[in-house]
Amino acid sequence: MIVLPLKAMLFGSLLLLWLVASLGWWLGQRGKRPIIQHTADPILRQQIAQHRAFIGTLSHELRTPLTALLAHTAIVRNQQSEQTVRDHSLLTLEREAQRMARLVRDLLELHRLELSEELPLVPVNVALLAEEALASIWVMADEAQIELQFEADPTHKRVLAHPDRLKQVWLNLLINCLRYCRAGDRVLVRVAASEQGLRCSVEDSGPGIATADLPHVTEPLYRGVLDNQGSGLGLSLVKQILARHHSSLQLESSTSPPTGTNVWWILPYD
Repeated sequence: MIVLPLKAMLFGSLLLLWLVASLGWWLGQRGKRPIIQHTADPILRQQIAQHRAFIGTLSHELRTPLTALLAHTAIVRNQQSEQTVRDHSLLTLEREAQRMARLVRDLLELHRLELSEELPLVPVNVALLAEEALASIWVMADEAQIELQFEADPTHKRVLAHPDRLKQVWLNLLINCLRYCRAGDRVLVRVAASEQGLRCSVEDSGPGIATADLPHVTEPLYRGVLDNQGSGLGLSLVKQILARHHSSLQLESSTSPPTGTNVWWILPYD
């Protein structure tokens, strides 16, 4: 079944190609900025190496779907191709275009966060934001047969936060759960008071994260060996947002029974 008209799909693909090419050029120019080639500062050397690795990884991330887009565009435009083959190529075009759109959106969002020093923080009911995030994914969870649970300490205090950004944290983590959890798995969202601050957590009974991947999952564009679904930027965005809330992301995971992942952070009261 063709989801979108042929001309619309081709136009959208070409538009996306132009957008990605522009982004690639911008990042390439960004990568050409003068940097210190030889320095005794180990921290600066590490930052330079990370910057180069990021540009290299991004080039690969852009090249692979672009190759698929070009190949399947040629198939669709070939009038001699069988209709079933063209339909399959259209679906592939749509899927790859959506993935590229997510990648570009998340990359620009991450860049904006890295450039911003502070977020305007106001008193926020964190439990209410968590409930709103849960409500927005409830239908998807029900269709995937994933159980959602919510627990909140009724005595918890408001904390200083950016409402939209903090809700984005909840949404990114919950969408990750839906992406990797299996039918019958459970996701528990919890907001609890503690001496250090408000403890927020998202715990699931999914397949877990491999021990080798766990230290790297918050790195930009990092994806595990078996991960071909996300943009590789969701947890990087979460990490950056929480840093601007004077907090940090903590992760525990197990791939051995009982499997699951627990992600949490503490928001200071003051």
